[in-house]
This record gives sequence, structure tokens and C-alpha cells, in this order.
Amino acid sequence: MTTSSMIVVMVFIFGAGSWLILQQVRALARSAADTEEQLGRQVAELERRVQTLERIVTDKRSQLNDQIDSL
Repeated sequence: MTTSSMIVVMVFIFGAGSWLILQQVRALARSAADTEEQLGRQVAELERRVQTLERIVTDKRSQLNDQIDSL
């Protein structure tokens, strides 16, 4: 194998390896973006549920105070 053909093979291997690494990085970035979006939706849903629970607790507390006051 001549020196020039060895250089060509090495450049090809380096280029292919770089391309594979780049593809992995892009896939990880897409996955991270998807996960971030999903977590944002979950947080919004949990905030909505907490607000509902706070409203229920506040309403019951208010009703209980009214009942105690009426006694």
C-alpha cells in the first residue's frame, strides 16, 4: 500500500467517524428537545392540578368557617 493510498484511507476513516459522531450529537439534541417539551407540558399540567386542589381546600375551609360562625 502506497503512502498516498494510506492517507486517502485515513482521511476516509476520519471523515466517516466524524460524520457518525455528528449524527449521534444531532440525535441527542433532538431527544433532549423532545424531553424538555414533554417536561414543560407535565409541569403545566401539575400546576393546573395544584391550582384546582388549592381552590378545593380554600372553598372547604371557607364553608367550614361559615358553618362555625353560624353556630
